[in-house]
Amino acid sequence: MTAVLWLVLGLGCFGFGASYVHDNAGVDVQAAFLLDIVFVAGFLVVTAITLVWHRRTGGTLADLGWRRPTTTSALVVGVVFGVLWAALTFARGGDPLAMPWQRWPMILAGPVLAFGEEVARAFMLHNLHRARVPVWLQIVFGGVAMGSYHGFVGGHYTITYAISSFIMFALLSALYVWGRRSLTPVLVGHALPHMLADPVLTQGILHGVRAMGG
Repeated sequence: MTAVLWLVLGLGCFGFGASYVHDNAGVDVQAAFLLDIVFVAGFLVVTAITLVWHRRTGGTLADLGWRRPTTTSALVVGVVFGVLWAALTFARGGDPLAMPWQRWPMILAGPVLAFGEEVARAFMLHNLHRARVPVWLQIVFGGVAMGSYHGFVGGHYTITYAISSFIMFALLSALYVWGRRSLTPVLVGHALPHMLADPVLTQGILHGVRAMGG
């Protein structure tokens, strides 16, 4: 699954996809919208692979935490996490009140993007849990598996991006475990930054591509 994420999302979306959009559309809102379309396609592929793979082993979506009861505290932490992530995005620039037409479909795309990654990580953590891997190692692995491919920025790979993403996704992995392995808190925490901060969030990737020379 880590290899699938690296190929489809890392090389495919953050790498070639971001580079292609940057080279042909630039870094404006329209370019961010086009890159979001690339990401939606990639995440749909990842979701399909994850669910088919899981079902072939006799698993269900409920096994991964879909509609599983969680705690109120975990849900609150998910909301706070998502809002802080969006706030950090706007701290780098951008107007949170700007509402170009592209923002509305990007808001709708947010849950799709979050679902793809969260289901993939839940699949990995579920199988690690079944294999009796220690919980702390599950959390670390979730951070490494998800954060590592975020190091792709166009045709370059940056350790700084990978490390910062590792921290973010290790925290989400911990929230998943703490929230009784329910997808609800992590979906909220992951979807909110896209819903509140796109297109600025996606534009950040394109600006990164430009800063590194394509």
